[in-house]
Amino acid sequence: MTQQARVALIGLGKMGKTILHHLQKNKYLRLVLAAEVDLARGEAILRESNLRYAVAKSDEEVARAIERDAIALVEDASLALQAEYVDVIIDATGNIEFGAWMAWNALSKRINMVMLNAEADATVGPILSRLADSAGAIYTGDIGDEPGTIMHYLYKPLTEIGLEVLVAGKGKNNPLNPRATPRDLVEESSRKGLNPRILTSFVDGTKTMVEMTILSNATGLLPDVRGMHGPSAGLSDLVNIFRLRSEGGILNAYNVVDYVIGIAPGVFAIARSDDEIITSNLEYLKLGNGPSFLFYRPYHLPGSETILSAIYSIKYKEPVIKPKGYYSETIAVAKRDLSPGDKLDGVGGFTVYGLIERRRVSRQEGLLPIGLAKNCIMRRSKRAGEVIRIDDVEIPETFLYDLWRIQEKICR
Repeated sequence: MTQQARVALIGLGKMGKTILHHLQKNKYLRLVLAAEVDLARGEAILRESNLRYAVAKSDEEVARAIERDAIALVEDASLALQAEYVDVIIDATGNIEFGAWMAWNALSKRINMVMLNAEADATVGPILSRLADSAGAIYTGDIGDEPGTIMHYLYKPLTEIGLEVLVAGKGKNNPLNPRATPRDLVEESSRKGLNPRILTSFVDGTKTMVEMTILSNATGLLPDVRGMHGPSAGLSDLVNIFRLRSEGGILNAYNVVDYVIGIAPGVFAIARSDDEIITSNLEYLKLGNGPSFLFYRPYHLPGSETILSAIYSIKYKEPVIKPKGYYSETIAVAKRDLSPGDKLDGVGGFTVYGLIERRRVSRQEGLLPIGLAKNCIMRRSKRAGEVIRIDDVEIPETFLYDLWRIQEKICR
């Protein structure tokens, strides 16, 4: 990388603000544009960070700001879609509809895309990955979020040295409560500096399901059961717990994704070899008594490591993690009793939560992806805990829905 790559950062929330500060410390990347829907908030953040900026409302104003070595601060994120002055876009918004639209347009213009927006990735990542390949651009997830951390530091190196990954997954950060709502978490979200809906998606389990959907689509590993098992356990228990039922464990099959309550914020993989010499060496290296071994990274760093995904996309022209297929989906489940005419409010809200399911099953049963749930109108009643089918709702005609339908036809 002979000159600095030019970055557009979309969203200056908790993660976006962290990325902003890391970009200041990096010699390979230059932030040329920051987009924030609350322009006054964006200005305050840039001022507090002692960064030179200029508010821009047109392509010409963006170009002038960049020429003067200032950051172009915009309210309209579409101004980032100018390949002549942007090499890579980082989406840190969490807005599914917007994230899908931004990624599609960026990749169409051959601008690399770092998708910190996990919900959008889990919903339409497979088709965006196809578009990137055909356009000659890079579509990548965040190396700092659990799927990217698992892929980069565990799954990829383990498989490249010839091990078979039996289970890969994450520690869940919060106690699981599928009925949690933003109202329940106002105080805690305020303490943590998070939007209540974001914290709700953590607590009700949707975020974990979304993250493991991303990992599944990147690796081909599948959920063993709908929603995964999610045992409460310590590290020393994992190899024994994640065995087949016939071996005294909880699994129906190997080559799966799952999560564990009790080992957060780490990520893990359980792998084995069919080669006696390799197994013997791993035992000699004190990884345990084979044939299966636990590999664990005790942390993941979203926001802090995110810029590495941008660097990999430019310097090495490769993604850290991206879908290689369409293996799993995060489906919508009623969080409370729902009646005809009720409007669903999507991820992190009051009406639905998500569970991971195999794509084959989701297709056969016509299940509604939670990424499409926002603003859907219920056609029939559902009790709390029941899955919602596509036929149960009226789905608004949106760009996201159009893109998902294309994905349905192309990514089989």
